[in-house]
Amino acid sequence: MAKNLLMTCVFVCFGQLVLSQDNASLDVFLDAAMRNAPGVKVNDNLEQIGRIQEDIIRAQNNAFQVSASSEILFAPYFNNNGRVIDVTTTPSPTAYGYDVGITNGGLYSAQLNVTKNLLNQASVDNLLLQNKVSNESIALSTEEMEHTLAKNMTDAYIMAYQLQLQADFTSQVLEDLKTRLKVLGLLVKKGIVQQSDYMLLQLDIEGKQLELKQIKDNLNNSINQMFTLAGIPVHDIERLEAPNISRDNSSIQGEHYYERKYTNDSLQVKAGQLVYENAYRPQLTVYGNTGLNAVELNTIAHKIGMSAGLRLTIPIYDGKQRKYNAQQNKLKVENMDYVKMNSQVQLDNNLKNIDQQLTAVKENRDILTMQIHKQEEILEIYKGKLVQGQVSIIDYLNVMQNYRQYVFTDLQMQTNTWLLQSQYNFINW
Repeated sequence: MAKNLLMTCVFVCFGQLVLSQDNASLDVFLDAAMRNAPGVKVNDNLEQIGRIQEDIIRAQNNAFQVSASSEILFAPYFNNNGRVIDVTTTPSPTAYGYDVGITNGGLYSAQLNVTKNLLNQASVDNLLLQNKVSNESIALSTEEMEHTLAKNMTDAYIMAYQLQLQADFTSQVLEDLKTRLKVLGLLVKKGIVQQSDYMLLQLDIEGKQLELKQIKDNLNNSINQMFTLAGIPVHDIERLEAPNISRDNSSIQGEHYYERKYTNDSLQVKAGQLVYENAYRPQLTVYGNTGLNAVELNTIAHKIGMSAGLRLTIPIYDGKQRKYNAQQNKLKVENMDYVKMNSQVQLDNNLKNIDQQLTAVKENRDILTMQIHKQEEILEIYKGKLVQGQVSIIDYLNVMQNYRQYVFTDLQMQTNTWLLQSQYNFINW
């Protein structure tokens, strides 16, 4: 019976389960989590906003800007040639009002205006580069969210699956104890064992039943937490499939995440400096307008016309702001270099540490497997003696408890192996 019990446990730990319609796998939860993560959806929209921003940049800097303007200005004179209020372009020296050279007494304007920047392609390219790098930063943020979410979901699944293994093993132990209880019942009737032994085993079974209920409650709570993490409604599932966690070495062929993040952060600083320096480029603007522009009402019908021109702006001096900005950006890049170098050291050390832990767990588990086999042999001997009334139920339960602890330790080692592999994949990217 003990051998069958051990084989059942080993099968549960390492075998492939026969899937039913209500079985759930780690991949199912991971796919749901990626689809429903609000942060990922927000970032997807932010990336679309960034792509639209490219069109805005081109429209602001390359397209003709067309606008309509209208203005009526009333600038009267007071006490002009005996008149309290007078609108004129020839006020008397004693009149009060704005200088006629500034206002001409009034303004009546309705115009269509057109402007366009020239020779600004380099500035546009800098703005587009800054927007592109910003969008790539959002994409990296999305990748980090998904990677962290996958790690959290994987660890939660592993812990839930461990509880399922504990529940399976405890159920098997219960079935074995119930079988022993039936045998003891017959021995009590024959007077081979005492009634107290029967009651003691019965009490132990009740304790195991309570323990099994607690394990199942914890399992249900863990599964509900996984549903919440995946962003899907809770529903009943038959079983969890064994997690298939293999070492991910894809980053060996490419850059690690921290390297891609460093490249993007450096480009953000560079792009920001280029955009800042757009203000130091000569600005050439062509403009034109047509419409009505008059200062006197009596000749307004003849004041319809047009005008056009070029405006050139050349920055000369700004108090060395350009130089100071470049110095700041240089220091920012140096800080990123420090972080990058430290990240490489931490990555190498952490991966090496995990490899050492995995090796240690495997070695310890090999030793534990031999101990479990010995415990199995001892348990089989005690079962035979229990039937003959040669050992007390207390001794038998002690041996069973030792065996159970060994198996639970083995389950914990398997769980630790999965968790370490998950941690390896989490940092090695």
